[in-house]
Amino acid sequence: MLESRPTDAFQPGDLLNNTYRIEGLLGRGGTSDVYKARSDISGRLAALKVLKAEFSGNDDYLVLLTREEEIRDIRHDAVVRYSENHRTPDGHVYLVMDYVEGPGLDKKLKQGPMSADDLLTICRRVTEGLQVAHNRNIVHRDLSPDNIILEGGDPAKAVIIDFGIAKDTNPGAQTIVGNEFAGKYAYAAPEQLGGQTDARSDIYSLGALLLANFRGASPSIGKNPMEVVEKKAEPLDTNGVPEPLKTLIDRMTAPDANARFQSADAVLAFLDAPDSGADQIDPDATVIAAPPRRQDTPVTMPPQPQATPAPAPKSTPTPEPRKSRGGLMAVLLVLLLAAGGAGGYLTGM
Repeated sequence: MLESRPTDAFQPGDLLNNTYRIEGLLGRGGTSDVYKARSDISGRLAALKVLKAEFSGNDDYLVLLTREEEIRDIRHDAVVRYSENHRTPDGHVYLVMDYVEGPGLDKKLKQGPMSADDLLTICRRVTEGLQVAHNRNIVHRDLSPDNIILEGGDPAKAVIIDFGIAKDTNPGAQTIVGNEFAGKYAYAAPEQLGGQTDARSDIYSLGALLLANFRGASPSIGKNPMEVVEKKAEPLDTNGVPEPLKTLIDRMTAPDANARFQSADAVLAFLDAPDSGADQIDPDATVIAAPPRRQDTPVTMPPQPQATPAPAPKSTPTPEPRKSRGGLMAVLLVLLLAAGGAGGYLTGM
């Protein structure tokens, strides 16, 4: 936990709404801070996401926090559970969610490279969580190492947290960030730079963070906006990554969204049968096959009419053989090559 500051909204020992007692500060963010707290009633640990004072009176941010609360309808062990929003008597607004004990992938990243086997396990677990969210038309938009926690340090118990800038693509859904860029440049899909996001954007981000944790280093995104755009148009460097993790990351992070895995289902299908590689059947594809022919049904060919013998061709004089043009073509080719070589030489001067 982080060291408390006098300017923090809450201090260790504070009791919120006669229920949650603050134990410490877990993290600071741009619009909110997250505290570890324990219920005085049930003894259950919880994480409290507290909107910073300067935003607690902003209706747009209140809508966003309320939307995050509504994500509690997503029920999967790989997605953090939310409960409800509260407001303290002095106006602080906070969201209650499950407390997940364990290191984040950002901490593991700082510790060095992770094994390919562990990353494949994490990929399956996180993709299963995304599958549930995407089926409800919720796109996370900010998948990065600091938003995935390994409960108890176990890769098989990875948990996605912080749906604070998730995009609800259901008709009539509200979001304050709209079609603007949201996410982290290092892990965002290329189309996110232009404000376009869908389920495939989350797939790209997951693939990018898997590569970062395999390398033990954050992606290089460039020194200025132009370099960021240029790098996002290039495939990620997966040289040295063992199979099947290499192919998995390559197909998750193709710069062209249409060339990626098109859904969480497709990622899971690959993980189930990685050896099939490019021949893996796309579970989203529609296939129409003709019914099989019954083996006991004889096949009868219609009678063929008798062919009438063609009349003998009239004798024609044998044409005089033409001179071969092979030598001429060879000379022309040599001349062209010589001209090209001279042109290249002169141009290089």
